[in-house]
Amino acid sequence: MRFSSETDVRAALTVPGVVDALEQVLAHEADGRAWNVDKTMSTWPTDNGRASAHALGAVDLTAGLTVFKTWVNTPAGASALMTVFDAADGATLGVAEAGAAGAFRTAAVSGVATRHLADPDADELALLGAGRQALRQVEAVAAVRTLRRVRIWNRTAAAAETLAAQVRDELGLDAEVAGTVDGATRDAPIVTAITRADEPFLTAGHLADGAHLNAVGAILPTHAELAPDVLAASSLTVVDNEPNARRGSRELREHLGADPADDWGSVRSLAELVVGKVARPATPRLTVFKGMGMGLSDLAVATLLVGGRP
Repeated sequence: MRFSSETDVRAALTVPGVVDALEQVLAHEADGRAWNVDKTMSTWPTDNGRASAHALGAVDLTAGLTVFKTWVNTPAGASALMTVFDAADGATLGVAEAGAAGAFRTAAVSGVATRHLADPDADELALLGAGRQALRQVEAVAAVRTLRRVRIWNRTAAAAETLAAQVRDELGLDAEVAGTVDGATRDAPIVTAITRADEPFLTAGHLADGAHLNAVGAILPTHAELAPDVLAASSLTVVDNEPNARRGSRELREHLGADPADDWGSVRSLAELVVGKVARPATPRLTVFKGMGMGLSDLAVATLLVGGRP
């Protein structure tokens, strides 16, 4: 059994590599050879805000792997572990600290969505949020589009300034800080929102015609980044995993309904996008990817850490 520390994970992975590995795993999902184990979670109050505990998993028969990941996220910090098993004989192949891996896989999902949904000529990114996953989000978009500039907005300007410096120094991209959401998103062809907002702050009016939006920050049923008119304006809305979205996305539940019988037929999956069952409309008002987290993205990371048959 192989143990991978956070240092080992960072040394083994690259964002472009995880983007490509995830596309392979999603193709396996589309042909029925891979699937997610539904996410479960719990939340509780702390002195400084809410904390949450999560667990999810995935099986990929083509790669020959089964993965489970558990993590706890609190205002004071977070930690995560991923366990990888052989899908044929049940042997434990590896255990990995999964904090860095989580940033890679969350970024890669945005990268895959952007690859297929953003205008092919898109060359500018508006990033809303400057937390610990933000830099990888920029890197993922830069892996699939040639960016000339990144505009960053964050509720705390100092954090945005720090991130802008990292983008310039570590990714070699032009980056600037915007003082308002509108200043960041105005005319931007790609927008990524990765915040801990518990109330909507991004409206359809903030988003340019033809823009693509990665909404990957609000993964708790109590949280929301998007005003109702954003999803109403979307020409195509894609999710990583519909069961997770039905349970956990306040934004989609308010837009499409929270009852299991409600019709979510207008929402498509990332796997369908990857294999060409659905494609970016020719002239969309807006495309939206809503990411909630899924085990198959962790499994994509596992194929790079312990091997598989991708």
